[in-house]
Amino acid sequence: MEGPIRIARAIARPVVARIPFLRRRLFASTDYRLLDRERARHVQASGWHDRRAAARQEKAYSVILEAMRRGEPRIDLRVAVDAIHATGLGNPSILEVGCGNGYYSEVFAHMLTVPYSYVGVDYAAAMVDSARQRCPNTRFEVADACELPFADAEFEVVFNGVSLMHILDFEKAIEESRRVASRYCVYHSVPLFRDRQTTFLSKYAYGAPVVEVIFNRADLLALFSKFGFALVKSWPSIEYDIHPVTPEHSFCETFLLRVQ
Repeated sequence: MEGPIRIARAIARPVVARIPFLRRRLFASTDYRLLDRERARHVQASGWHDRRAAARQEKAYSVILEAMRRGEPRIDLRVAVDAIHATGLGNPSILEVGCGNGYYSEVFAHMLTVPYSYVGVDYAAAMVDSARQRCPNTRFEVADACELPFADAEFEVVFNGVSLMHILDFEKAIEESRRVASRYCVYHSVPLFRDRQTTFLSKYAYGAPVVEVIFNRADLLALFSKFGFALVKSWPSIEYDIHPVTPEHSFCETFLLRVQ
């Protein structure tokens, strides 16, 4: 039965893609539009607060998490766990910034081979409510990545779970992560260009309007150094190429950084 379903989806996809109402609700990311940074600040991009978007994201990741439980974790899930293991810490305290529906708390629970403690934060109450429902025994809080409500060096590892790309004031977010991290930071599945300058876009994610940043890799590494990080290791992560929206192909990388 799986074969006919796959064929039907392949036939339906180009039809759906031509209808804005449908594609924005059925595709994870669509309707990209290039912006400069100032215009991006004025875009109505409240999508992560939309409870319908939170529900759609949860539904999408439920499929990914089920594959993980069957022993088939997607590459980005494996890379996230590899990055935590690469710290060498035996019982790390982990803060996830931009936890969304809390799916990485489930990934760590299933795949990490060391004991750890975990707190997840997200600036969108809709996401935090969803995370609390999914994982009622895990601590989740509403908090802004640019103003974290934690003490200096409170966590051994700060894990930025695919959220840096959605923070226009990313410099402040990096500075705040450095402040509350005592040992390491992980910036996971960051979308990058090798040559093109850092680029700002609007798009629809899970049917809701958001803004997005694709970083120039060299500039991002320079920012990490500026705020007191040393690069330990990086991994290629899930494919994320927005060409031909931009003339240069983009890709994703995960960075393990040591606090200096």
